[in-house]
Amino acid sequence: MQKYFKVGLALGGGGARGLAHLGVLKVLESEGIELHLIAGTSFGAIAGAMYAQHPNADQVRQRACDYLSSESFRRTKLFFIKRHYEEEKRATFITNLKSYLQKGIFWGISLRRSSFISEQDYVAHISRLFDDKGIEETVIPFLAVAADLAHGREVVLSEGPIRRAIAASCAIPGVFPPITIGDAKLIDGGWVNQVPVDPLIQRGADFVIAIDASESTGTVRAFTSGLDIVLRASEITRRALSSSQLAKADVVIRPDVGQLHWSDFWRSDEAIRKGEEAAREKIEELKRLLWKKKMKKLLMIKV
Repeated sequence: MQKYFKVGLALGGGGARGLAHLGVLKVLESEGIELHLIAGTSFGAIAGAMYAQHPNADQVRQRACDYLSSESFRRTKLFFIKRHYEEEKRATFITNLKSYLQKGIFWGISLRRSSFISEQDYVAHISRLFDDKGIEETVIPFLAVAADLAHGREVVLSEGPIRRAIAASCAIPGVFPPITIGDAKLIDGGWVNQVPVDPLIQRGADFVIAIDASESTGTVRAFTSGLDIVLRASEITRRALSSSQLAKADVVIRPDVGQLHWSDFWRSDEAIRKGEEAAREKIEELKRLLWKKKMKKLLMIKV
């Protein structure tokens, strides 16, 4: 039976900060908020697709945390990035020197190849989180957002192998390789759509809940190199884009995860807790706005 009123959930990127989505999902589920469509960008695509395949917040959290604490994940090159970030924070001469040398290795590899981590390793690790099925087979309809590298346009994936679609949506340039789907080479969807509200509206969502787990531009940190400044400028541009996209959502939940680095995957409990806290703060407002919009549509249908 066709639902007369559809609730959509838009999950943004943010790397490890996106683990906060799992906390939000737990609260929405416990409060009985039924979801009819989910769209995700970057890490939001991982969280959203896991839940769309198996709509049980506790199970999704356990599966994600088990993987992040596994020896398999610890062997990934993401731990190289983690160590570099930790050493920067300690900021002694020796650790800074080591950090600069490591950065040289990282960017040297990324300049010679299309990515720091190979496609084979990348897709293999993504695959551990998902059943080998098509996007169209998820229990809750799901959309993964990626960016077309050649044409600079948004690509919304709603069918085909879910593992490759998620890999495409999360393909951070320089770190993970572009993923070829059809004729397109696809990269991280956050470059064109930080929090995918529009794809949900275009597919019939009447009410959209958006989760923004990105780093706030108000977060203060040192900018000690030209690279730091370039990356910060990119963040500012993407944040401006995000603001205009989020304006179309009915409710925006912003977990307080600005202090987390995108590679802080070992701080999963903290990120998830922040998501729960943010969702609980918004839940009464969300319910009130959801009820009002449902009643408005019901009255229009009756008329």
